[in-house]
Amino acid sequence: MKFKLLILSLLFSTLSFGQTQDLAKLANGVIIYSSRLYDDDENIFGYLYLYQQDVNETSKTIEYVFLDKNLNKVSNGTFPASTYDGVMSKFYDCTLMGDCIILNKYYYYTPAFSYDTKLLLSTFQTISLTDNKVTAEYKYENGQFTEFNAGYETMKKEYKGIDVRNFVNAFSNDSFKGLFITEDVKKKSYLEKDVKLFNEKHELLWSYEFNPNGTKDNYKTLSFLYSHKNIIYISTPSWEKTEYGAPVNITSYNIIALDLKTGKKKFDYILENSNSEYSHTLRINQIDSNLVLTGNYSPYKKTDFTLDQNLGFYKIVLSPNGTEIEKKYTQWSDFSSQIEIDKKGRVERNYRLKPVRSFVFKNGAISILTEKFKYDMWSNGAPKSTDFVLFNMNPDFTPGKINTIVKEKSYYSSDYLFSQYIKDKTGVVFFYENIEKDPNAGIFSNGTLMLGINTIIDGNLTEEKIQLSAKKKYTIIPFPAKEGYIMLREYNEKDKYNQLRLEKLNY
Repeated sequence: MKFKLLILSLLFSTLSFGQTQDLAKLANGVIIYSSRLYDDDENIFGYLYLYQQDVNETSKTIEYVFLDKNLNKVSNGTFPASTYDGVMSKFYDCTLMGDCIILNKYYYYTPAFSYDTKLLLSTFQTISLTDNKVTAEYKYENGQFTEFNAGYETMKKEYKGIDVRNFVNAFSNDSFKGLFITEDVKKKSYLEKDVKLFNEKHELLWSYEFNPNGTKDNYKTLSFLYSHKNIIYISTPSWEKTEYGAPVNITSYNIIALDLKTGKKKFDYILENSNSEYSHTLRINQIDSNLVLTGNYSPYKKTDFTLDQNLGFYKIVLSPNGTEIEKKYTQWSDFSSQIEIDKKGRVERNYRLKPVRSFVFKNGAISILTEKFKYDMWSNGAPKSTDFVLFNMNPDFTPGKINTIVKEKSYYSSDYLFSQYIKDKTGVVFFYENIEKDPNAGIFSNGTLMLGINTIIDGNLTEEKIQLSAKKKYTIIPFPAKEGYIMLREYNEKDKYNQLRLEKLNY
């Protein structure tokens, strides 16, 4: 997401006035972290803000404020934190778990005469939304959870020498809540072996070993992809060492379904390996009990999908046991009646159709958003993007209507912001930012920033653009909000103005 200096004024043809909240008056101090929290159905539940106060050489105070999805202040409290000379800390994630928030932090330092940060360790603590209590920080080391209370010397000496660090990732869906533990082995990722799952009481439930025989030349890594009820989907790409010593992905890319309660493998699906014809991009969604994979594809290379040789779209549907129910590939010639495009996905002036987002709907239809993109050789190879092109695919993955969303050229890799499903996943709204110039204002005009609001319902696209302008200059950052709304943060530090507001979408 891009942060831009904007001037605010809303044309209310699409947005109507909603709830507001002034962050400058919610708490004292400086905001050091903010995040959205989602419920078990992946809907916005609320927003967390952390304010830093009373900082000295050894300690500081953190005040948290939790706003619900309507921007009502429902919980707040303070907790102490230590400061260490030469060691910095940063909150990097938070997860809603029942009536608690799991807040993650890592500690790091920057060596002298270097711009690289070095990780020391990761910790977590729990915020209760029922009684406003905040626990101490905890770490996971040597197979157990213990309270983190390291002093300065430990931070600077002991943790610098540790090669294996454990990351705690909170997890919550409609059937399970717990903590995943993954390892980070400094400069030796081939030694990372397994992932562990603990329940809310920090009791080990199961461990899944994904890299039992990893070596410097051949090993596997793990990434979380998607979860649905009692199943979690992970990927375990295989890496190999080249003659120059650099690992090259992929000798194999596997999608594995694990039972959340037992950790047992339900299936292991090979999306591609060294014998494959294609390399793929990947988006995952669940429709009923089936897993839907979709994206773009190019001729197989171990370096993964190649935009310059983009051949089209694909759709793969897997049953609960990993059996292929459907597997279809399109070619650009399938769309030639609606768009002029060559066999490698190039349109006018050698723009590529860069994949941006895929939207999978309840009836099995898929809309695939792409953006015209290329590198500008006249601007030192800077990225350049222009119109969006939306491909609407029918439930049987045959081509439907193609929509072109016209926008000005911009020197960003993408103008896309975010999206939200609506109407029980039968529709979607997605947003983008783009600066439009007045053709009568001359070449030195800064232009007007527009917020694009686009709705897809039953394969039909509705476009709206909102101009943002006013007399005073403010920074405006759009954020995802509850269904049917967008949140705008508008602030000006000089005026001590820092306001959130929800604007209703009309569709």
